[in-house]
Amino acid sequence: GVSVPIAVVPTAEWTGVIDQVKSAIVAIRVTGVRPFEDSPAGVWQGTGFVVSLEDPKRALILTNRHIISTGPIRAFATFDEHEELPVFPVYRDPIHDFGLLQFDATKLRFTPPRQIPLAPENLRVGSEVLVIGNDNAEKIQILPATIARVDRNSPSYCDSNYQDENTFYAGAGSNTSGGSSGSPV
Repeated sequence: GVSVPIAVVPTAEWTGVIDQVKSAIVAIRVTGVRPFEDSPAGVWQGTGFVVSLEDPKRALILTNRHIISTGPIRAFATFDEHEELPVFPVYRDPIHDFGLLQFDATKLRFTPPRQIPLAPENLRVGSEVLVIGNDNAEKIQILPATIARVDRNSPSYCDSNYQDENTFYAGAGSNTSGGSSGSPV
C-alpha cells in the first residue's frame, strides 16, 4: 500500500506524495432515486479513494454515506487517467457518514491500481495536509489544509434518532467546497 506522510512537507516533496496517491483517488458521479430517509432524487458528485485491492475484481472505494445515499443508485468512478468504471454500493454505515463502493480494478487499462491505507493515528494538530478530491465538480483539485482538531465532537443532527458517537472525528481548516466529501487527507 501507499503511505501518506502527515508531517509538514515542503512543496517539492508534495509532488512525490501526490504521484503516489493520485491514481487511488476517484471522482464519483451518482444518479439516485429518492430514498425513504435521505436526499431527494437527483445527480450529485463526491470523492472517494481506493482502500482495498486485496481482491482486484472486488476492489473497495471509501467515501461518505451521503454520497452513496441510502436508496438505489447508479454510480461511476472516474480515475486519474480519465477512465470511468461503474461502482456499486456494498456497505452503507447505518450510523456514521461513510460507505464502501465496489469496482473491478482489472478493468483499468491506463490507471495503475493503487490503494491508500487508513492511518488516523498519524494525525497531529497543526500538520499541513492536502485535500485531494473532486472539489466543485472539477475532477481532481489539490487544496491545502491544516489539521485543527483531532477530538472534534460528532455532528449534531436535527433528527434525534440519528446518533453518531463512538467514532473518531478530526477537523481541518481548508478552502474546499461541494464535491470534496470523501477526499483523503
